[in-house]
Formats: sequence, C-alpha cells, structure tokens
Amino acid sequence: MIRDTQGQDKQVTPRRNSKKWLLFASGLLATTALTAYSVPKFSQLLSTDLVVSQSVIQTAVVERGDMLEDIRVEGKTLAAINPAVYAIAAGTVTLHVKAGDNITQGQDLLSINSPELRNQLLQEQATLARLETEFNRQKITTEQRLLDTQQRAELARVDLEAASSAMERANASIKKQIISKLELEEKIVALKRAELNKKHAIEALDLEQKSLNFELKIAELALTRQQHLTQELERQVAALTIQSPLSGIVGTVNVQQKQHVQRDTELMSLVDLSELEVEAFIPENLADELAIGLAANIQINQQTYPATLVAISPEVEQGRVAGRIRFDQQPEKLRQNQRVSAQLILSQKKDVLKIKRGAFVETGAGKVAYLVNEGQAQRQSISIGAKSIHEVELTSGVKAGDKLIISSLAAFQNQQNVMLSN
Repeated sequence: MIRDTQGQDKQVTPRRNSKKWLLFASGLLATTALTAYSVPKFSQLLSTDLVVSQSVIQTAVVERGDMLEDIRVEGKTLAAINPAVYAIAAGTVTLHVKAGDNITQGQDLLSINSPELRNQLLQEQATLARLETEFNRQKITTEQRLLDTQQRAELARVDLEAASSAMERANASIKKQIISKLELEEKIVALKRAELNKKHAIEALDLEQKSLNFELKIAELALTRQQHLTQELERQVAALTIQSPLSGIVGTVNVQQKQHVQRDTELMSLVDLSELEVEAFIPENLADELAIGLAANIQINQQTYPATLVAISPEVEQGRVAGRIRFDQQPEKLRQNQRVSAQLILSQKKDVLKIKRGAFVETGAGKVAYLVNEGQAQRQSISIGAKSIHEVELTSGVKAGDKLIISSLAAFQNQQNVMLSN
C-alpha cells in the first residue's frame, strides 16, 4: 500500500502586500493632480480659436514718453552750385582742362576759334570808324552853317540900324523941307524892309539851329548804336575763351579736343565742392506729409549732421519725389554723389503712449493689435497716431504696461482669442 503526501502538507496563512498598495495610492494621487492641472488648460484650449507658437512672434510693452514723428529716406550728395558751360558761337574747341581737374575761379577752361564771329567784329569795327568820321564831319558842318546863319542875322541887324538912322534923318529933313515927301516914303519902305529882314534872319537862325542839332543827334545816335554793337561783339569774341566762374573741379567734358561744335552746345560741367546738398528720394505716399523748412538729420560715415529740407519737386518719377536737403553747417571731406541716409522730422510729441514699431502696424492696418495675457493673445481694437522709424504712437485701446504682439499678425487669421504655445 502506497502512502499519500497528506502528512507532508502544511497550511500557510497569506500575508498582505504593503508595497502594492503604496504604488497604487501614489498613482492615484498623481492622476488626480494631473487631472486638476489639465482641466483649466483643457478648458482654456476649448475657448481659443487658434494656437500659435511663441517662437514665431515678437512682443513689446506699451510705455509712456516722448517721441519723434519722422521718416527715413535715402539720398546722395550733389553740388548746390553745379553750372554747365555752353558754346556761345560755332567753332573749333581747344580744351585747357580735362575731367576731374581742380580749377580756380577765373582759370581758362577752353577756347573756341570762330572765324565768322571774328570777321563780323572786324566789319562792325570798320563801320564804327566810318560813323565816327561822319559824326565829326557833321559837327564841323553844323558849326559852319550856324556861323553863316548868324552872320546873316548880324548883317540884317546892321541894315536895320542903318535904316533907322536914315529914317531919323529923313524925319528931321522933311521938317526943314530939305527932302521931298517922296524921298521920305522911300526911307520908310527901306526901314520896313530892314525890319523884316532882321526878323526873318533871326527866325532862320533859330530854325537852322534846331535842324542842325537834329541832324547831329541822328548822327550821334547812329554812332552810339554802332558802339554798342561793336562792344557786344568784342565781348563775345573775348568770351570765346571761357573762364571758370568758381573754384572746384571739372565734372564732365562733353567734347573732344579740336572738335567743331554748334552754338549752345553743352561743353562741360563744373562742380563747386565747397557747398554740397543732399538729393533725397522720398516715396510718393509720404511726400504729402512733408513741407519746406522741416528739420532733418543726415547720416554720413556714422556721423549725424543737422540739416533743413529746402525744396520738394512737384514731379513724381518712378514712384518717388525728389527733395533737396541743405546742411546747416557744411561737413568736411564730402564727395559728389556720395550715398547718405536722411531722417526727416515731421513733429515732436510729448508724453504719449508708444510702442516699438513692428509689422503689426501694416498687417493690422493700424486698427488691430493682440494683447498678450497669461499665454493667450486677445484681439484688441486700437488706433495709431504718429509714426517714426522705431516707434508708433497708440492713441486708444491700450494703456501703459500692456504687452502687445508687434510682429506680423498674419498667423493670427484675425481670430479673437489665440493660444500661445511653447
């Protein structure tokens, strides 16, 4: 008979495992905490219209302070005095300078050989000499004719005096009956004839003087006119040697040595480097905001120079308007056509709400911004005032200390509430 194993079995009382309960309790507690934390986040996520990563946005804080309303434009330096030299007559050019040469005021730049102009001057000089001779002859003729007329007037006066004396003697003789009545009448007629002759001689002398003076004046005017013509031609011939009106440099030379040119041909340009201005290229949409007299700052080689806007072109070229800016004090070592940047100051405002300028101004049309608060961006209606290169004025919709998104708002798709994720 085979024995069983009942005698070898031993009853074991089971023991409780405390580690399993501890792990279970810890997991339950963690789950409860996670749920408590996630419920608000989940609720917040459900209330948002869009989620945008914070890595693609840029923020800034609204602050109160002073700001300049300005615009920045590019430009180049140009000579304020930049004359061009033109040919005053047709002829052959002889150059005395070349492009880039330094020149002084009064220096010979070039000369033009114009045979036609020189020949015309010789003809007018000959005409002038002839008129001078005729004028001198007219003066002699006038003096001679006046002398003859004066002589006739004097003879008429003498004849009148003789006739008067004869009349007095005839009156005395008729009383004494020395002469006849017929002889007395003859004396009376002779006296009247003498009086008429004297009267006519005096009138003739007056008319002769007027006539001779008139003829002499005509000759004098002809001579004066010819003198002016000759002087003008002499000036033109002298101007065939062109001298520099300023001290500076030769800009460009448009002709070659011994080239034949026509009248009014542009020969060369000159540059006065002692006084340079800035030609600024202003965008067409900003031109209406500018006015002559605005203050400006010119940036050259990391140096800032005060200046003033002195002219605005009425013509638009390639979407830009040209403006002239004059330095308040001329900088040293400037060059022609040197590229510079200019800041035009439109106005200066005190104690305003402002924020750093960003793409939100354009993408939000200056009417919309996003206010950042506890990981959310909320759409906010705003209005913008003055604008500068680095800042913009906020006139409504925000207060000092508010945090706004200043980067492009395109990613927000004009949603009201946007959650910002890490």
